[in-house]
Amino acid sequence: MTFPYIAPESEQSYIQLALERPDMRCSEVPPEILQAASFAGDEPTEFLHNFFAAGYTQLVWQTQGIRIDFDRERIARASILLWIRACDLYTSLVYDRPDSDWEKMFFSDEGLYD
Repeated sequence: MTFPYIAPESEQSYIQLALERPDMRCSEVPPEILQAASFAGDEPTEFLHNFFAAGYTQLVWQTQGIRIDFDRERIARASILLWIRACDLYTSLVYDRPDSDWEKMFFSDEGLYD
């Protein structure tokens, strides 16, 4: 069995998407990202971490109106939470189950620490 992954030559275009669309809804995240997250193993791959970090920092910068240099721990924590969200969304997609996060902003960590 082969596991789905994002081809290395496509990685930069997905990171660019995260930078350009940090306000995308969970329902707008490319399914291949959700699938790659779900099959990543015990933690996000380096690519997924970079994707989540790019969208997260860009969203915070966009909503705060200023650029903030985040410490590595905060980025790592947000990346893990967004990875878990992506895995949950992929499960909902595969089983065609509604998910209460579909209309939320994907890169937002608001409410994920509860």
